Amino acid sequence: ASALLNPAWERAMKGKTGDVWTEPQMFADMVGPLNAADAQAVGSLRFERVSAQEGAGDVVLYVPGVDFAGVSAAQQFRGLAREGHELWRCFVGPEDRTPFETMVRHLEVWVRNKIAAGRRVVLLGESFGGLLSLAAALRLGAGGRAGALKGLVLVNPATSFERTPWSLLGRALTALPLGDPLPPLAARTDLELLEETRERLLQTPYAYLGSMALAASVADPAQLGRIASKVVTTMFQSQREDSSTFSSSSSADGAGRSDDEVNPMLRSFLTYPEQIAKLLPPDTVRFRLRAWLRDGCESVSSELRLSSGRQSLPPTLLALSGGDRLLASGTEGKRLGPLLERRISGGRKRLQVVDLGPDIGHAPLDGRTDLAKLLRESPVYQAPASSRDYVKNYEPPTLEALEEGSKNIEAISSLVSPVFCSVDPATGARAFGLAGVPDPAAIGRPVILVGNHQLLALDLGPLVVEFLVEKGFAPRGLAHPINFPDVISELISDSTAFPAEPERLGPLDALGLPFELRATARASLEAAQALSGGEQRDSRAAAPPMLRRRPSEAGSTSTGGGGSSSSSSSTSNNGVEENFGLNGGFAKWGAVPVTPRNFIDLLARGEAILLFPGGTREACHGPYDKYKLFWPEKTDFVRAAAKYNAIVVPFGSVGSADNVQFIPQDWGALEPLRMALPGPLRGGSPDKPTASPFSLAVKSGGLMPVSESLQTPPSFPGVVPRLPTASQDAPGFGDRFYFSFGKPVDLSDINPKDRESCDAVYEELQHAVEGEISWLLQARTRDPYRDFLRRQAYERIANLDNAPRTVGGGPLKGGGDPQLRPPRSVLPSLSGDGSCLRAHAAHGVLSSDRAADACGQAPRTGQTSASHTQFM
Repeated sequence: ASALLNPAWERAMKGKTGDVWTEPQMFADMVGPLNAADAQAVGSLRFERVSAQEGAGDVVLYVPGVDFAGVSAAQQFRGLAREGHELWRCFVGPEDRTPFETMVRHLEVWVRNKIAAGRRVVLLGESFGGLLSLAAALRLGAGGRAGALKGLVLVNPATSFERTPWSLLGRALTALPLGDPLPPLAARTDLELLEETRERLLQTPYAYLGSMALAASVADPAQLGRIASKVVTTMFQSQREDSSTFSSSSSADGAGRSDDEVNPMLRSFLTYPEQIAKLLPPDTVRFRLRAWLRDGCESVSSELRLSSGRQSLPPTLLALSGGDRLLASGTEGKRLGPLLERRISGGRKRLQVVDLGPDIGHAPLDGRTDLAKLLRESPVYQAPASSRDYVKNYEPPTLEALEEGSKNIEAISSLVSPVFCSVDPATGARAFGLAGVPDPAAIGRPVILVGNHQLLALDLGPLVVEFLVEKGFAPRGLAHPINFPDVISELISDSTAFPAEPERLGPLDALGLPFELRATARASLEAAQALSGGEQRDSRAAAPPMLRRRPSEAGSTSTGGGGSSSSSSSTSNNGVEENFGLNGGFAKWGAVPVTPRNFIDLLARGEAILLFPGGTREACHGPYDKYKLFWPEKTDFVRAAAKYNAIVVPFGSVGSADNVQFIPQDWGALEPLRMALPGPLRGGSPDKPTASPFSLAVKSGGLMPVSESLQTPPSFPGVVPRLPTASQDAPGFGDRFYFSFGKPVDLSDINPKDRESCDAVYEELQHAVEGEISWLLQARTRDPYRDFLRRQAYERIANLDNAPRTVGGGPLKGGGDPQLRPPRSVLPSLSGDGSCLRAHAAHGVLSSDRAADACGQAPRTGQTSASHTQFM
């Protein structure tokens, strides 16, 4: 097989793994002869091609840490070369005193020379090399030249140096005596070597004690364990070889190691600290702490604090170790990630943040990390996934998914026992159930359900699942973008909805303290927060927690690369997310982001569409706006619906706002007490939303009826449960949810070009929804089972009947298991069991029979009750 590395590196790596922790002799060989080899020079920087391949593939330049020898990532070199990259490294000698800004200019010149030669360059920076690479990338991208670099890889970048105590601790270590230059080892046996090493430690404490402190901070427990294992096994091996030599000293062949020969491996380990001291003598460390790390951090931080748009960074991979004890890499992603997003061309979709693991330390580029794979799968080489097509990629849930989602919605359904009514289009009579709502598949036309949004959107879960079970289809809801993390990510990246806020200076910066004291103070504060169990609050993060990417199943946190598409048939338990739609929970039930294009696509496909013209303004209404419509004045949704020959069904719903009590906005003399409460308990008003770093304004061109409500971010009011519990004629906790679907409105005779006719239909629909709400508010006072306590008692008894309910239509029609007889839950459910819905469709709300009987309607046996007549 052809060699992957150049001849010098192949010789150095022959028979070795490249692990600088367990192969110290290799480290000495690389730092010495290889650094003296012929190399390209730009100012003080030296550049050496590591790979055998030249002139093909992308140029990947490895920029090393503060040692700047370029050998600590040796285990990654073969893998990178195998990917077809032309791999280079840069280095300087220990005597170099080039300041940070000059190094940045030299690195920039080398990269520009490669680009001018038609090559694509990826900067791969580790530790200090990450800081230097980021600074060079900012310069290379100045003026919007985002294509100057192919990509940027930052591995535990030293951008967090300003939040560590090493600016002071480093000075303390360099104060240890270095001593006079040590003579060559004179030991002739292993025992003599141990004794001589002890003497050399006393002669040069800096080399040995400083190296031990550095190793304890840089290496993680696994790496330290490998070192200890190697040293111990080497010493035992030496003892065995000594015994073998003694027993065979009189043999003719002289087998074994002679008694005046030192084990070379043991000598390499014991003199390893001296090699590090030669590479990083005290004067060099002091200079690099000050002129490289301190000045570099302040320079890069100043650049990142500037308003976005001044520089453009290439696609970036940010790899961080959770167990880094040298730098604050574990928390650096929270601070650095948003700053990079604002500078990267393409934003969040072109940034990937990878958590290498909580047990990985500051030097992660050993055999445990496959850097070539990370780079191959990063945004540097993978185009961002196209936005998910929520309209076309939806698949109806399976029975198992419906069962799982039903269990998650049961918590609220068991409290509010929803009731559903609809009007028969032919007779105009109102009946329980959804029979009066047309099925778009049966009539071959789109159906739009237009109604009011209940407080906190608590109506969505029971409503959608009831349609799935009774009708066999789910109306495709037009939902606020906040319910779709990938859509929010695009808005963050591609619109001005999220203004790029510069990184603010903190109190420590304002005091004008020296860098070393500020860095140590920050490190102490973070350590105290960690010990107290509190999570550091990062005010710079632009997005709320629900929008942050979750850790992947493999244990790494991956941010960017576009939205991830989850199967609609997934049966994972999302808990409250099923009802509130967090992290895309509504998408599995057919919801789509509210955009003009999605609305038109749904109409063209002949789908059932769930539309709340009042949008989040209705769902987040205040205490005096209960069941009030907030429909926009300007809308074209009727014209679009008429163009596609749609049928519109107006509906009203009540109940959510009657379950809660709004928290007052003005507490008078007790206002300080209110401000001391947690945010959700302070109260809020859509008219006066609380300030938040997260804001969203979605412009939809006036087509969508919810367009006006999307111009301001959602602001959820403060509420608490209303006590006492609900009674037949008074609201309270556990008040019942009621839904009534009115007479369908056929738009086949409406000319979409006739604006006056469309406006008249829009007004008609608005009045129809208000009429359904008024009818429900009156009719529910005649429902004896609106009383929460009475209803709960009745449902426990009614659950003794375990006849399951099957799906009424759609692809799951007839799904159910009449032989299944599981234990009953408190609430009568569609299947007869609200907690275990195996193999049959149910959702934890009242079945049509139970709803009818609970409201006074006779069951389907044909029996009639007086209370039914009163309710209807």
